[in-house]
Amino acid sequence: MTMPRFLTALVVIFSVVSVLGLACAPKPTETPTPTPSLPSALTSPVLSSPANESTFSSLAVKLEWNPSADATSYGLQVATDSAFTKLVIENAGITGTNFELTSGLNWKSSYYWRINASNASGTSAWSGSWKFNTPIFQLGKIAFVSQRDDNPEIYIMNSDGSNWVQLTNNTAEDWTPQWSPDGSKIAFHSNRDGNYEVYVMNADGSNQTRLTSNPAYGAAPAWSPDGNRLTFESGRDGNSEIYVMNADGSSQTRLTNNTSLDWTPRWSPDGSKIAFWSNRHGNYNWEIYTMNADGSNQMRLTNNSTNDGRPSWSPDSTKIAFQSDRDGNFEIYVMNADGSNQTRLTNNPALDQCPAWSPDGTKIAFDSDRDWGNGIAEIYIMDADGANVARLTDNKANNGIVSWR
Repeated sequence: MTMPRFLTALVVIFSVVSVLGLACAPKPTETPTPTPSLPSALTSPVLSSPANESTFSSLAVKLEWNPSADATSYGLQVATDSAFTKLVIENAGITGTNFELTSGLNWKSSYYWRINASNASGTSAWSGSWKFNTPIFQLGKIAFVSQRDDNPEIYIMNSDGSNWVQLTNNTAEDWTPQWSPDGSKIAFHSNRDGNYEVYVMNADGSNQTRLTSNPAYGAAPAWSPDGNRLTFESGRDGNSEIYVMNADGSSQTRLTNNTSLDWTPRWSPDGSKIAFWSNRHGNYNWEIYTMNADGSNQMRLTNNSTNDGRPSWSPDSTKIAFQSDRDGNFEIYVMNADGSNQTRLTNNPALDQCPAWSPDGTKIAFDSDRDWGNGIAEIYIMDADGANVARLTDNKANNGIVSWR
């Protein structure tokens, strides 16, 4: 082989070896590109409290559930049917794991509730649903007067109208029961000793004790918010005036001094004012007044040619419910504590009288002869705005003059 051919062969061999070497050489390790992971589906929350089929003691309901992993917020539905076609509450974006319902529920009702979870990726399916019940309407006790035994006696009952208990039993007349602030006593007036005097008894009717003793009458007692004093009306100084005394009957002191008639004082729950009604303004109709608890700063709140009376303070002392015949017959009205924004709540051709607030300020009780006529009254309740009127008593025996605690 000549030299040129030999060199050419070498070049070819080296080229082939080089190519084979490159082909067989190990490749550098490559980091694989990660495959994006899909977000896991949110799990539905698990309901926690209250237990399914629970019954609450009020209309304030706290619902709780266990957290769902990766959830940033929750949605709530409350309905009156298990299919959730009749929603009463729907709320999204709840950041915690509980929610308190303070409105939207009714007494003696059943509700279903469920929760879902949400984050930026989506929303879970709804949880299973649980049921809860609200109670038969029950806000404390009602003291009242009934003539079911032919003469006026004092009774108490649950605020749904159940469980009547008779506290007084006399051939005389017992009127205007008023609960003490702590619920341990009831003040009232009675003519059992020959003329009307102010009495007090334990809440079970025991230990009935006379507090006033005067040839003139004493009536319509009302407690101070601290339970240490009572205000009342009396004719002992020649005409009806407003007085105050200690809860044991001592230190009886006159607060008003007019030639007119001042009636039915009612102490404001904050202790600062006493409301009453009077005809001192020069005609024969009644108007509502307030004064400071010491009798100073007596101010007229209503101004009509008709009669306004029976003032009743709301529990927060910001409003006064009262009766008025300004629209042709007695109806229940409400106004601000300064007399502004006087608004009618009832509208019935019958007589609606003697309003009394529930302890939480959501209801007003009153008596009316709307079902029987002829002055035969039963006790009714309604929402504080006049809605949802319901009758509590049903015996055609004249029931009314409510005190509620």
